[in-house]
Amino acid sequence: MKYLIAIWFCVQEGAKELQVSLFIYIALDGEGQIMADVESERLSSVVGRSPALGDFRLVFPKSLSKARYNYLVSYTSGLDRVQETLVKALRIYSTKSKTSPAKHYIGLSGKAMPDGMSESRANLIVYQVS
Repeated sequence: MKYLIAIWFCVQEGAKELQVSLFIYIALDGEGQIMADVESERLSSVVGRSPALGDFRLVFPKSLSKARYNYLVSYTSGLDRVQETLVKALRIYSTKSKTSPAKHYIGLSGKAMPDGMSESRANLIVYQVS
């Protein structure tokens, strides 16, 4: 089993502010299983097992900051296609406030398994903090 934990930064430039996103992804290439633990539409942890690591849990604690959190649970045909899978799952979101104009940001879409494939076969989970 091969596993990958990597960090990828995405920068969006706006008229008055710069938004930075941090993407942390866990991917399997071979034996093993990973599962997303989602609470209130937020990825709280990744639980998995593999021959090399045994049982494991990666926890994403709650924060009091004004950061936005998105995630992706998907399947990719190989580690060389992780970035392509991630980019296909990006969406444009808007935040609304009564006191300021709407702001737009790019975020991951949540669960995006190929048609007919069970979530239990997911081999890619990405956590986004913006």
